[in-house]
Amino acid sequence: MEQIDTDYAQELHQYSLNPYSQYVVKEKDKTVWYICTVNEEAYENIILPLEELKQITIRRKEITTNVVGRSIEILEESELMKQFYEESCDRYLNLQFCTPTAFKRDGKYVNYPDLRLVYGSLMRKYSAASEELDMYDEETLEELVRNSEIIRYRLQTMPFPLEKVQINGFVGNVCIKIKGTETMANYIRLLCRFGEYSGVGIKTSMGMGAMQLHRREKHG
Repeated sequence: MEQIDTDYAQELHQYSLNPYSQYVVKEKDKTVWYICTVNEEAYENIILPLEELKQITIRRKEITTNVVGRSIEILEESELMKQFYEESCDRYLNLQFCTPTAFKRDGKYVNYPDLRLVYGSLMRKYSAASEELDMYDEETLEELVRNSEIIRYRLQTMPFPLEKVQINGFVGNVCIKIKGTETMANYIRLLCRFGEYSGVGIKTSMGMGAMQLHRREKHG
């Protein structure tokens, strides 16, 4: 927030769903800070100013570290839609939840991968990011949940520290089997690909809910 325009930073506080997510993970011998935006305005106001960032200071721990490299990957919405309409999808999707992931339902935290909450969160985030598509629809959500199931998982709970509290989330892998039409499978894949940028669940702008869609595996 220190690196971006003050007016835009104030504008972000007005959004119920932020147009960006971020998370930090260890990869082999380095620490990687992923910052993802889901529309052009957020890209221009967040990603581009950070291209000049050379050092990061964690004030509470009095640590300063250098930025030793950076890269930008852009996925156009048109590419997502082309994949949706033209590329068939395997019926098994493997999702990795890289940072603690949780949802909120009826005022309570949910720290397990309820597919209704996963799909509903991604549909709302996509709708908030898109100027043309409203992805959230209760009937569609019901169909997605009815025709898919988690058939394999390796998960554990992990706390995510905030300023005054800790939220318990889950990390790990799940395999989702899709039983519906090919269109339905493609739709779920589209949501999951978008989720790699938006994150899923709560507090994704603070580091929770990072997810990745991995290579699909076929099962007998």
